Amino acid sequence: MIMRVLIFSEVYTPFVSGVASYVDILKKGLTSLSHEVMVVTSNPMLKEVFYSQLEKNIYCPARRANNKYGFECRGIHNGSLIDFIAGFNPDVVHIHTDTKIGYLGLTVADKCSVPVVFTIHDYFMDRFAADTSRMTWNIKTFFEKRHFCDMLDNADIVTSSCGRAALFVQKAERNRRVMLIHSNTDTERFDYHKTSREAILKTRAKFGLSAEATVAVFAGKLTVEKNLEFVLTAFAKYIKPSENIQMLIVGDGTEVDYLRRLCHTLKLENRIIFAGAVANTMMPAIYSSCDIYVCSADDSLMSMSFVEAMACGLPVLVKEDKEGIVRSTVSHGVNGFVYSKRSELARYLKKLSSLDDEQRTIIRQSVRDSLVTIDDTHMAQQYLKAYQIAIKKYQANND
Repeated sequence: MIMRVLIFSEVYTPFVSGVASYVDILKKGLTSLSHEVMVVTSNPMLKEVFYSQLEKNIYCPARRANNKYGFECRGIHNGSLIDFIAGFNPDVVHIHTDTKIGYLGLTVADKCSVPVVFTIHDYFMDRFAADTSRMTWNIKTFFEKRHFCDMLDNADIVTSSCGRAALFVQKAERNRRVMLIHSNTDTERFDYHKTSREAILKTRAKFGLSAEATVAVFAGKLTVEKNLEFVLTAFAKYIKPSENIQMLIVGDGTEVDYLRRLCHTLKLENRIIFAGAVANTMMPAIYSSCDIYVCSADDSLMSMSFVEAMACGLPVLVKEDKEGIVRSTVSHGVNGFVYSKRSELARYLKKLSSLDDEQRTIIRQSVRDSLVTIDDTHMAQQYLKAYQIAIKKYQANND
């Protein structure tokens, strides 16, 4: 059965975001299996709705907003837009956000009388944790929780790439089962073998990285839940400049100014490099030019950048979570290390930095091999099963 899948995501490529990459991989996987897919998303560069006939995507205008994306769509309460999207005649609506684009998805699903699949990518209580005012945080969190619950309450099936999402649902006081569907990435595109030594040196020079240094990298939205302050203070306290370890931070977000000031205070300017937001097309070269991927979040889901870095052979250093879920992804000492203290993070950085070229080649291939055994359409195939379940559930409820 050929399915028509209508996806709603506030952010999409070419913007660098875990959600954007996730949706892009899902669309490519579904279309490679001969299914029809349309993505409805937003773009702050637009002033009016744009339909790309080549990509079969709809781009809505957006404005700056204090949310996890930095913008949100506007001008979508438009009957003709809803009619145009509904004209795709979807079999299922798949929503990846609880922002305005998500609500547009619910409206279209209701108009077309089709089921909704909602995928959880983050935790609603973390989105405004950077606000200094407790009252403001409480008010904003109240509305964020309401939006999150609206998606849960209207979805026929709820999915996520990480088992921790079930805890988020529980904290939202909803009794919903979360179907676990692991992320996969384009392992052909994220292949360090395709990046030459000359290209690595060029990429390092572009961002002011030393050709001889061991380089750790983080890529994603620079928000408070990413806990990058933990990494910076670990660098300052436990890693000496003479140990020749640098870190590249790729992305933008609400915490970027604070993190830059912290680097200045800790005298880390020459060792911590901020790349800012970069084109998604640059990410394979960036990962291939680094040596280690660092994730310091306490309570966020596994990001696509985490998977992309592993596809490029980067061993991952991941902070221990309270539920121990991270250990289902990271094989300690095989494709990375799990740490809980700043001193442990520094110790593993030094351990990986001390490897010779032959040892680095071996561990890099080992990390990549742990992912490439998964077919590139695996995630799409799992979602097709979820769509079928959602359709049957929707039909049963309506009968």
